Amino acid sequence: MGASQRLRGVGPGTVRLARATAGVFLVGMAAFVAVPLAEALGAYSSVRVVTAVVLVIGLTGCYLWLAVRAVLDRGSRWDLAVLAVMCVLALAVPFAAGPTWLSVGFMLPLAFAVTLRGRWAALGFFASLAAGLVLPASQDLSWVLFGSLQNLLTAGALAGLTIFATLLAELQRTREEAAKLAITEERLRFARELHDVLGHNLSVIAMRTELGIRVPPEEIGRLRRELTEIHDIASRSLHDVRAVVKGYREMSLERELSGVRRVLETAGVRCDFAELPPSLPPEVRVALAWAVREAATNLLRHSDATVCLLGVETEGDRITVTVANDGVRPDSDSITAGAAAGAGADAEVTVGGSGLAGLDERLAQVGGSCGRHTEDGWFTLSLDVPGRPLAATLTSATGDRR
Repeated sequence: MGASQRLRGVGPGTVRLARATAGVFLVGMAAFVAVPLAEALGAYSSVRVVTAVVLVIGLTGCYLWLAVRAVLDRGSRWDLAVLAVMCVLALAVPFAAGPTWLSVGFMLPLAFAVTLRGRWAALGFFASLAAGLVLPASQDLSWVLFGSLQNLLTAGALAGLTIFATLLAELQRTREEAAKLAITEERLRFARELHDVLGHNLSVIAMRTELGIRVPPEEIGRLRRELTEIHDIASRSLHDVRAVVKGYREMSLERELSGVRRVLETAGVRCDFAELPPSLPPEVRVALAWAVREAATNLLRHSDATVCLLGVETEGDRITVTVANDGVRPDSDSITAGAAAGAGADAEVTVGGSGLAGLDERLAQVGGSCGRHTEDGWFTLSLDVPGRPLAATLTSATGDRR
């Protein structure tokens, strides 16, 4: 089983274990402070002994402060001040405690490694190790080299443990954030699907109900047909909502075009739809089906259209589908952006990702884009999509490829 597969099982328990292990090693290594303390107590005068004890204990205290806080991932602005004090103490300890200070020479390199970041951490780590070769004031070169090598390995191992525990904690936090984002994305999908499904069907029901109200009492047969249509639409809406909840609702471009044409013509809108290429990729056809439904929904809601045109233009591997209507409603003063949106876009405030904003996301996921403009009372929705399956998988609404 590879390392990446092992990391998939990382949870809060694993993070606590890694932190506890690193903490035990870091605190346990502080026991080496006994070596220079014992040397100072047995070989030097009282003044030098006091100085050595104060400096060594101060150095160890700074080490424990920085190491434990690094393991717990609780850095603060005081850490740099503690590191600066530790540097001063590390420069003074060799002259007070003698060459045996190398027993705790790993403390300063470790402090640099877990307190600073990037190049500064590496520079401080190796600079403090290099200083250990000069500061001991010992004539025994073999002891100096052995002590420096031991400090290199010890500081590197402890820094690795600390950084590993921190990375595991960061991995756990990232997974929690990813789970929250997945929930949010699912909620947005659900809201968008409900908007697209219910928005269209409820608009059609409202329109058919209005037509039914206008039916004269003597035309009972026609009224029954209208009520039957409304009942069928309501049944389809219920089915669609259940499918949205289950998450497997599929869109058919042909079915949407046929349904949109039938609904618009019933509302008195003349439809002229060009034929779409049969070779469109399945994911593109689904995105276009949503786009046609949204365009029809907003036409019924916000326009006074009498004509709806669907055109198709092919250029290389790209296909541009335009959906236009002549029903832009002028404002009392001028044709505003809101009125223009009313002809083919939702003028209401909707949930993020619904309406034409939702179309932008849907088309971007298949490598397409959505444009809109108003001119001379006509609103045109332009849908630019690929005519062939994409070689790369689009992983986000921004079109990032992997």
